[in-house]
Amino acid sequence: MRVSEDMVDTLESWSDFIDGPVYPDNGAPWRHDPAYATILEHPGLRDSIGSHVASALRQAVGLVQAMTQVNFLDIVYGHRPAIGLSLGFGSNAQEPYELLKTCELDCVHAYEWIGEHIIEAARAFETLRVNEPRLTARIRLHHGTVSDLSALNSSSIHLIYTANLFNREIPMSGDTFERSMQEIVRVLAPRGCLISRGSAGVLEQALAQYLHVLLENPLVSVLQKES
Repeated sequence: MRVSEDMVDTLESWSDFIDGPVYPDNGAPWRHDPAYATILEHPGLRDSIGSHVASALRQAVGLVQAMTQVNFLDIVYGHRPAIGLSLGFGSNAQEPYELLKTCELDCVHAYEWIGEHIIEAARAFETLRVNEPRLTARIRLHHGTVSDLSALNSSSIHLIYTANLFNREIPMSGDTFERSMQEIVRVLAPRGCLISRGSAGVLEQALAQYLHVLLENPLVSVLQKES
């Protein structure tokens, strides 16, 4: 893991959680995307519904079960190791950890394109490592954009969670958005599921041609890749 000198002076053990480089704000490869510039200027735009991940996950499981008689976590657990992906956790450093624990996953990869949030999350997880020494193998942080998930193999992810990342208030460039959709579909395993909150229907509409909609309402949506 490489961290730029203007972001942190010395490497500490928390850096064990991070795969790849952490870029300075003005040096990130995605720095020209308008959504990135907007979030840097107004970071609270992404944080309004980022908390309470555990309750949102339980809510999604319950609603899908009630409406479709499908327990998608049973499908996730049919794969071992069961791998999750947190997309754009923002300032909610606990999101990848709550996804890992609530859904009883073996490993969670987490992507975020604000470097400060990557370092904050790594430091938070380092405090948990005292009681969970294998946590660095179970949570892997990536300072990157959703439009480039090349660190992940195709069909390797069984459960994706994203909140308040794809919406009309902070739109990505068209190219970033389209490549993000392609990457989500690429990494999601057959029968794997995606849980979305706060997308204003933008994500669901774009992915409906690739994934089956199990649940769509203003609170939370769940989509599944065909087998």
